[in-house]
Amino acid sequence: MVPPHGVHRRVHVGDLRPGDHACLLFASDEERTSILRGFVLGGLDAEHKILYLAGADGPPGPQALLEQCRLAGLPGGLAGQLEVLGPAELGSGRGELDPAALLGRLRDAADRSRSEGYRALRVTGDLCAVLRDGPDLSRLLRYETLLATEFSSGRTLAVCQYDIRRCDPTALDAFASAHLRSVEVDPLVRTAELTVVRTYSPPGLRIEGVVDADSHRRVRDALRSVASVRGDVRLEMSRVEFLDLAGLRLLMTFARARAARHCTVELTGLPPHLLHVITLIGWDRTPGLRLGAAHAC
Repeated sequence: MVPPHGVHRRVHVGDLRPGDHACLLFASDEERTSILRGFVLGGLDAEHKILYLAGADGPPGPQALLEQCRLAGLPGGLAGQLEVLGPAELGSGRGELDPAALLGRLRDAADRSRSEGYRALRVTGDLCAVLRDGPDLSRLLRYETLLATEFSSGRTLAVCQYDIRRCDPTALDAFASAHLRSVEVDPLVRTAELTVVRTYSPPGLRIEGVVDADSHRRVRDALRSVASVRGDVRLEMSRVEFLDLAGLRLLMTFARARAARHCTVELTGLPPHLLHVITLIGWDRTPGLRLGAAHAC
């Protein structure tokens, strides 16, 4: 989930590299778990040390973090790559957020990770859980500013989590503005011509590129991944460059299946020529289909 302003560019969690300082603004536990799972798996695979900043309701230790990420089946030895800082270690002795002290802990963790033979340190955590009042908001923004400068060295990467259900909208805009990138799940489909990404608020898919005979099977599989979603589904299509009739037929079939469950599929951002084709054929009357705002060319 990304607000309308503040974040310049999306990055898939699997594409994160040392030096990145990205934010994750999430609106559901499912979304956070999916991205956190990719973050942890990517770190384990890249031989990075992983540091989790846990609030009061965060995982109490490495094994709990793996369970939260649905990775409990991994070999036990991998837990040594994970470290969790609890609420008491994130604040000052008075329980306040202390940006300089927290940054010092991150520097120590980065130095320790290199001495242990890891290639980099990756840091994440939901700091909304440690916010208490206006001064804490200012301290957190100060921390974000210091973090951006610190991580420019390219030896550490960070994903700063913010639960939009718990943070003030004005504060969220400020936090988003402190980051150049917003992290999202890895694509369900990624080829030279087509990208399909799961979205969560609202639930659905974002489809970008070319849908033709070579990609029908991949699109069908992506649609199946959201077939069990409760309620309505949105397909965001403003970056679709080409969609053939067979591809459109896949979408109509999906809409009819959703109608059988008393749900709808909204196609939003459709290029005007595709909207014209759907209307001309009469598919705009397909059960379960709802046509959202067209993309302005």
